[in-house]
Amino acid sequence: EVLMVSDEQLKKNKYRRKKVMLKRVHTKGMVALVMVVVILMALGGQVFRINYTHGETYAKAVLDHQTYTSTELPYKRGQILTGDGTVLAYSERVYNLILDVKLMLSDGEYKEPTLSALCKYFNLNRSELEQKVSENSQSRYQKLLSNLTTDQIADFKNLMADSTEGKNIKGVWFEDSYIRKYPLGTFASDVVGFASATNGGELGIESQYDEELTGTNGTTYSYVDEGLEVTETQKNAVDGNNIVTTLDYNVQSIIEKCILEYNEEKPSKNTAVVVADPSNGDILGMASYPTFDLNSPRDLSGVYTQEQIDKMSDDDYKNALYSLWTNYCVSESYEPGSTFKPVTVASALEEGVVKDGDTYTCNGYEMIGPDRLKCHVYSSGGHGTITVEQAVMNSCNPYMIHLALELGNEKFAAYQSLFGFGKTTGIDLPGETMGIVYGNKMTTIDAACNSFGQTINVNMMQMMSAYCSIINGGMLYQPHIVKRIESANGEVVKENKATLVRQTVTMSTSKLLRRYLKSTVETGTAKKVAVTGYSVAGKTGTAQKSPRSENKWLISFIGHAPADNPKFAIYVIIDEPDGTTGTSGSSADVLTLSHDILEKLLPYMSVYKDSLEPETDTGTAEDEYTVDGVPEGSIQNTATENLQNMPSVN
Repeated sequence: EVLMVSDEQLKKNKYRRKKVMLKRVHTKGMVALVMVVVILMALGGQVFRINYTHGETYAKAVLDHQTYTSTELPYKRGQILTGDGTVLAYSERVYNLILDVKLMLSDGEYKEPTLSALCKYFNLNRSELEQKVSENSQSRYQKLLSNLTTDQIADFKNLMADSTEGKNIKGVWFEDSYIRKYPLGTFASDVVGFASATNGGELGIESQYDEELTGTNGTTYSYVDEGLEVTETQKNAVDGNNIVTTLDYNVQSIIEKCILEYNEEKPSKNTAVVVADPSNGDILGMASYPTFDLNSPRDLSGVYTQEQIDKMSDDDYKNALYSLWTNYCVSESYEPGSTFKPVTVASALEEGVVKDGDTYTCNGYEMIGPDRLKCHVYSSGGHGTITVEQAVMNSCNPYMIHLALELGNEKFAAYQSLFGFGKTTGIDLPGETMGIVYGNKMTTIDAACNSFGQTINVNMMQMMSAYCSIINGGMLYQPHIVKRIESANGEVVKENKATLVRQTVTMSTSKLLRRYLKSTVETGTAKKVAVTGYSVAGKTGTAQKSPRSENKWLISFIGHAPADNPKFAIYVIIDEPDGTTGTSGSSADVLTLSHDILEKLLPYMSVYKDSLEPETDTGTAEDEYTVDGVPEGSIQNTATENLQNMPSVN
């Protein structure tokens, strides 16, 4: 009995303890619930307070985050400059007018003042703007205008900043952009080229050095941090590098002005001029006619009448543009005519098939099998017995043919390759043509015609490089148009120094050719080029174009000054001069143009008149003339030795 009572009592005690425990748990749960409710109420109050006091600010911050996250910051394309610092191309900051339609429509008070202001300040059509808004109500990015200047957007930005009048103008912002500008218009258009926002560089240096001129876009994005503050993070854009050219502003101006003046009187199919430094391959000036405005490169009105343009098909229009954009100095090949004769003579002197003072009798023609190859004095019976110097001075074809035959087809072809014909020079401009040579397929008639510059096709850079090597002591330099590349802050990234390709002739041959070419200007066929008081040397050229039946001509002059110690070389071409069908009239035109250019260039290039010029012919041939990057006395190989290292001629 006692045991039974104890068990019952134990059960009652256990029940009481359980009841007490459940009551405690319930109490704690209620306390916890009350605490959670209080905390939630506090948070709700804080959110209400923030929304009440800063709601509009944070709403815009969120919208900004949604709209501008990862917005690109455009880079600035690098400048193109002359060697003396004149800016030829630069990028100007402009702005695109952007409308965030969704933000503008987020409040009924925003639409009317925003659209009214846009129409007033930017002369937008209200109905068209309304239609765009209606069709793009959820758009966060609608471009309304492009390429606005700082002045054009200044008044509107001031309005938006006005807390009273501009408080309800919402959703409008200005996107940074750049537009390419060419401050000198047509100046050096073939060389500089142009660039577009979509395609980058499309011509000239803009194309050749597009990777250097192109920078890297930056980005900017914003977010709300733990403190509900808007934080903006930005990665800056990296601007493109600047390109400093070898062009001399004054040299370029002189040749362009003279080309224009000539063509205003006698328009030609093409007129082209190159001026170079023979000691290192620097191109100091390069220009051709017709030209075009780099700021509107697709405008043909400067070359064609509006009636002609209207009649063009799409293909005609494209072909006209491509023709206008072609850099004649680099991308066109032609038969050079007698300006090639110094190459023939230099090759013959190097091989010893002719020596200074050797004579040959010109009867007015030379027979190569059944073909009669005439001299330009054929009708008067020829030049008679003349020296090699007189052959250059008087541009005698039979003497040149004789030298080519003495050299032999294989050797003559090898020398053409040694001088760089049949391959590109590597000038840093796009579209260089290779020209046409016979190589190991050269026949006797080919060699005979090539000797005076016919049936061989060259480009102006090949001729200029070869000529410079003949007059500078034998050093063939790769021509180049860019002097150095600089970063946006002016640090030199790369410098294009003189690149010596190979030796073509010895100093003794170079000295003889300088003398022959000087005599050509003083008393030979190039007398009209001479500038009173100055020492000038050079060679004329008159080539009949194919097909010969059309009687069209290409006339030229290649020369240098001073004659004994060249500071610059010049090459002038007039392709199909207006109104000329014979050789004499054509030659007069190119000689006059060359004279006019030299008359202005010589004083600028600090070339002294003969009476003031220091004596230069006082030492041996080896120390008379020096070239960049070549130690004194190192010019000693013969061209024959260099030919042994040349690849086979194709």
